[in-house]
Amino acid sequence: MTKPLSKEDQVRNRRRWQAHLNAAEKSGLSRAEYCRRHNLSYHAMGYWHRKFSRKECRQTFVPVNMAIIRNDIQEDKPGLRVLLRGKMSIAVEDNFSAATLEKLLTVLENR
Repeated sequence: MTKPLSKEDQVRNRRRWQAHLNAAEKSGLSRAEYCRRHNLSYHAMGYWHRKFSRKECRQTFVPVNMAIIRNDIQEDKPGLRVLLRGKMSIAVEDNFSAATLEKLLTVLENR
């Protein structure tokens, strides 16, 4: 019997598949050829493609390991500055795009 994935592993797995889907789209290869070249299951790729496509319309929460969150971008503008443990900071203004932030975090997680 397979042990269930932790929430952290689930997030990592989602980001991994999202990165593969993005790379496959940019590669110009068919999904089948991309899967062959990267030793991925064609059916799993299809599953994740459908799963992400259904969620495009919904805003999603993306958990991130953080050291500090402060409301200090500018005193006159609401927002957050997210400091990622000794690596970088991300400024998020009040009218940010959740989809753009999720893509950024996916790229950062997979580099």
